[in-house]
Amino acid sequence: MEFKIGFSGKKIVLSVDRLDYSKGVHKRLEAFQWFLNKYPEWSEKVILLMIVVPSRENVEKYSEMRDQIEGMIGRINGLFGTLDWNPIVYLYKSFSFEDLVALYGASDVGLVTTLRDGMNLVAKEYLASQVDNEGVLILSEMAGAAKELGEAILINPNHR
Repeated sequence: MEFKIGFSGKKIVLSVDRLDYSKGVHKRLEAFQWFLNKYPEWSEKVILLMIVVPSRENVEKYSEMRDQIEGMIGRINGLFGTLDWNPIVYLYKSFSFEDLVALYGASDVGLVTTLRDGMNLVAKEYLASQVDNEGVLILSEMAGAAKELGEAILINPNHR
């Protein structure tokens, strides 16, 4: 797959969310920074591919949230990145369902760590796209899908 070529030899952690307060994107970024600090041996071996789908673009608070997220990503990439590697690849855009399925299938880890959510379909789409059954789903216990997907690694996004 062409997508994998640019990330050759790296573990790909994928998160896909709408821009929304309930999704916990800030907490996810804090956790990824903590991970990179705690496990420096993963430097240049892992990439967080963070897709944030635009939402409520005309609401000022959402624009501010986007700016904060992008600032955090810049700081983390500045702290840990090298000339050959940025730990976070950030895409603020919508993708077709076909492209998302390809991204799910090519990723090693699906990261769905919402602070509060109903039936999050991203978790189910990720699992359904794992035709080789090698991907791992890390799922917030706050997501409605957690009740049905007990085989996922369940986490509380508020704990460190």
